[in-house]
Amino acid sequence: MISLLRALSSVACCGLLASCDTFKENKVFITCHVQTNAIEHPSEIMRLPIGGQQMTFKKVPEFSQRAIAGFEPFPAEDGQGNGVLLQLDAKGTNYLEAASRLHQGMIILTMVNAVPVDMVELDQPVTDGRFTIWRGLSDETIKEMDRFYPRLKGMKSSSRWMNMLPSTDTEKFKARRDAIEAKKAEERARRDMERGINRAPKPRDIPMEGYKLPGT
Repeated sequence: MISLLRALSSVACCGLLASCDTFKENKVFITCHVQTNAIEHPSEIMRLPIGGQQMTFKKVPEFSQRAIAGFEPFPAEDGQGNGVLLQLDAKGTNYLEAASRLHQGMIILTMVNAVPVDMVELDQPVTDGRFTIWRGLSDETIKEMDRFYPRLKGMKSSSRWMNMLPSTDTEKFKARRDAIEAKKAEERARRDMERGINRAPKPRDIPMEGYKLPGT
């Protein structure tokens, strides 16, 4: 899916970064809405002026920020803030796959705090739960997301026996906490290496499975 950022109206482009910086709560509200036919009931759709024309989208999003398991930010290619790669949880993955299969050729619009920031065409089924917002997120938005979601590079499976992404709020909180601890450990190891310090691993860090006592 490639960003259709050039189709966004100039009004939305001018206002999105300032709007995304305004938070009255410690949350970022991300919603993704599929383009739909204007003949649907007016209460179920929203019409937005984009690219000099009225475009119609479903009011109910296909998924929201509650489906995010982790993310990784990057600078937007057009200089409009940041983009993010989202990894959705199991439910979000299913919703995205269903939407990408049922609405191929349609547009999916991303809104952050009710402000349109990006849209892409659903040109193929998305089965891995990864969704890219290519532009429009401010540095403040990224900082706020860091308070709730782990970065992808620091994520681990929530199960010891299979590759399972965190789905519940508790699992996501633990994943974020583990990612922070892993980052701190990496930073400590880097500082120790710079100082020439070689710390012996603590007993709890030594794997016991397959361990043999000296001389046995």
